[in-house]
Amino acid sequence: SLSLGIAGWVEAVGRNVKQFHPGDEVFGDISECGLGGFAEYVCARENALVLKPVSMTFEEAAAVPVAAVTALRGLRDKGQIQPGQKVLINGASGGVGTFAVQIAKSFGAEVTGVCSTRNLDMARSIGADQVIDYTQEDFTKSGQCYDLILAVNGYHPISDYKRALSPKGIYVCSGGPMAQLFQAMLLGPLISIVS
Repeated sequence: SLSLGIAGWVEAVGRNVKQFHPGDEVFGDISECGLGGFAEYVCARENALVLKPVSMTFEEAAAVPVAAVTALRGLRDKGQIQPGQKVLINGASGGVGTFAVQIAKSFGAEVTGVCSTRNLDMARSIGADQVIDYTQEDFTKSGQCYDLILAVNGYHPISDYKRALSPKGIYVCSGGPMAQLFQAMLLGPLISIVS
């Protein structure tokens, strides 16, 4: 069974578990235990789970461990995001992208989200200052340059992304074809991969 992010109710706990009780609503990341988040039942370490906020659905909670952490690591750790930077999120309407838009805004960045026509309003509603419809416009040919690009999907060659970077800009790749990920590894240091 695939997936690392989980959300659900605690069925049972081991005798040394102090933080949780049967019936608690939790979410977390089971990567230390391997894949299995799509299974009906999983066994997780106590330190891999947290209580789910009442205001959050199970679906929202299950997305947090992988999508939100990938976005945070990409922007903060690899991208070294700073207030006032121009940041482009390519893939702004997916799991990682929606977290990335909001995280970049929380850092005080000017955020441009790239997504399809049907997701433009959603990207604006979560904080994108500008949105680009990739079905109508290729941001890599617009002449606009960004201090940080987080490419969630990797639909462009790395040379195109470099054209859209400011002179000291950073490109961070968190998804895309394997060949592009390998190319990113070889081209560093302004190119980072979030895994």
